[in-house]
Amino acid sequence: MTRKSTLLTFALATLAALLPKRECIMIFNRGIRVLCFVFLLLPALVTATAQGTTITNVTTVVHDYDSTAIELLLRSDDYKGSAQATYTSSRSGHTSLTSAIVDGEWILSLYNQSLRTLWITPNDPVGSQPAGPPAGYYWQSAEAKSICFDQKGNTVPLANVVTSSGNCKLGVNFNSGGTLYKLLMSPFPLSGAGDAPPTCPSTGCPAPGLVTVTCNQVSNSQCVSWTIVPNTSAPNANVANLYWYYSKGANSTWVFIGQYYNTFRIDVTNP
Repeated sequence: MTRKSTLLTFALATLAALLPKRECIMIFNRGIRVLCFVFLLLPALVTATAQGTTITNVTTVVHDYDSTAIELLLRSDDYKGSAQATYTSSRSGHTSLTSAIVDGEWILSLYNQSLRTLWITPNDPVGSQPAGPPAGYYWQSAEAKSICFDQKGNTVPLANVVTSSGNCKLGVNFNSGGTLYKLLMSPFPLSGAGDAPPTCPSTGCPAPGLVTVTCNQVSNSQCVSWTIVPNTSAPNANVANLYWYYSKGANSTWVFIGQYYNTFRIDVTNP
């Protein structure tokens, strides 16, 4: 092992010991093994861990209105702003906020703090659906993720989306009343490394809508600025599947609840 990788391993071990467990992302691999890693909120924009994970801190702007001035269902907390708010990675004591691209996937994590929030609307039903959790500002277990896919289901890192892709996902996790929920739009639902398998009705989980990621700026043949919105040209436009998380012993699953509308406009810039 090189001196550099030894130092990185030591840094990871030290941070893992200091940070609360809820700082970690649980990754379920074949339902058996669990890997827990932490985001390194360091001044450097890019941090490569000894395990090869690449973390790039980015600036996230969540808008309250779309480009036609219609209020969105997923909105910012208007912190130090009006009709939008900026989220950047930060750390103070044992609290932290993460706005980063991790192995090509955009992640906004509000887990380990309570100052910053997202307005989430998980109760705008598509037709007749079970009652969803109440709309409101959420921070507990609140995390948004977006990445794109090719037609075979392989992930496409956001840096490689140099024009636009309408085959992307947006997943939003949040805790309401002690239950973890996921509001998901994706061509390949629950396909991420941290996703437990779904529990669907006998007819299967219905297809949700898709997400469009548009590149706004290219530098050195890679995109460094993106806008994330619903794909309004695809079937089931603005429709998300809502799941709740069940775990008992070694078994875990996302249980399908119903379909609900979700709209959003998110700008992400590196740095």
